[in-house]
Amino acid sequence: MMWLFIFIILVQLGYIYYVHRQLRAINVQLGQRMRQKSDQPIRLQLMNRELNQLVKKINQVLQQEMKMRQLSKQEQLYYKEMISNISHDFRTPLTSIKGYQQLIAKGPLNDEQRHKLSIANAHVQNLEHLLETFFEYSYLLSHHNEPQTGHVPLNLIIEEYVAAFYTQFEAKGIGVKLIGSSSIIAMQSDEGMIRRILQNLIQNALQHSEDDVEIRYWQEIEFTYITFKNRIQPQENFSPEQLFDRFYTIDRTRKRNSGLGLSIVRLLSEKLGGSAHAVMENGHLRFIIKLATNPDNRSK
Repeated sequence: MMWLFIFIILVQLGYIYYVHRQLRAINVQLGQRMRQKSDQPIRLQLMNRELNQLVKKINQVLQQEMKMRQLSKQEQLYYKEMISNISHDFRTPLTSIKGYQQLIAKGPLNDEQRHKLSIANAHVQNLEHLLETFFEYSYLLSHHNEPQTGHVPLNLIIEEYVAAFYTQFEAKGIGVKLIGSSSIIAMQSDEGMIRRILQNLIQNALQHSEDDVEIRYWQEIEFTYITFKNRIQPQENFSPEQLFDRFYTIDRTRKRNSGLGLSIVRLLSEKLGGSAHAVMENGHLRFIIKLATNPDNRSK
């Protein structure tokens, strides 16, 4: 009787070991599939009805997920082609309008006509800028392009952009105060994306600042920070985070949208392993950009 009991225990232990082995095999195959981004189905070496049913369900889920990925890629290609076609459809008439405006400007015009033509030119340039920003945002939103990392001397790039926009700040009577380390702040990041972030923040400050602009930058262990701070006109029921909404309009009487450029700032910041936020501090608007100093070395 005792031997029978021992035999039953051994059989149960063997079955538990067998199930454990199969579950471990499933786990290993799932891990390999995720790391290698493979479409290989999960397979068992031994036979067991319950485990086979489990693996069958897992493979069905994986197959559905694969089909969804393929559909997503097709939609992205379609979206890219559609944006490209729309871009061409808009650029062609805009180019024609600008050409006709240049021809008109060469003709005999009185002061009033030249003034009206300059207004029309400004509207066309603004429309052209809005369209380019829209196409850029749409492209970034629909593509999972990975950042091209390399050595980025952040403080030198910030100083370069401030110098490049100096005349525009001066024309508006806006001073720029830079606060940061005198030594090189080095990052392993995508320089093109960082330049686009800085360009959009500077253009936003030029458009909306009511006073001088303060730009700070510093580096910590895992992240590098950039902040833009400037005074703005007080707004009722104003939430700084709304500024990153691509549909948000600051001046509703003029329908002037600010969110698209800042939406790109947030989108690129997230692609670079960080974030973008805005807060109000005693009548001043402060943008806080956090970027991964070296995405490959970040602790998980």
